[in-house]
Amino acid sequence: MNPIYEMFNYQYIQQQAQEKHFTQIAKVQQSANKLKDFFDSLDEIEPEYRNDASIEFSAIILDFIKRNSN
Repeated sequence: MNPIYEMFNYQYIQQQAQEKHFTQIAKVQQSANKLKDFFDSLDEIEPEYRNDASIEFSAIILDFIKRNSN
């Protein structure tokens, strides 16, 4: 179909919005699962190495904040 026509096609717009919504919901669920896996993996780190892990995690968090603070 003509892209200009699609701009005024309410059903097409709704379909696109719904697809985006479901894609974002799937990404949220994937991120939540990855976060759960991350926390589960912390149990595998021996107590005497957890401080080292905290330093590494802090560096990653700082990098994330820098990238997303624009």
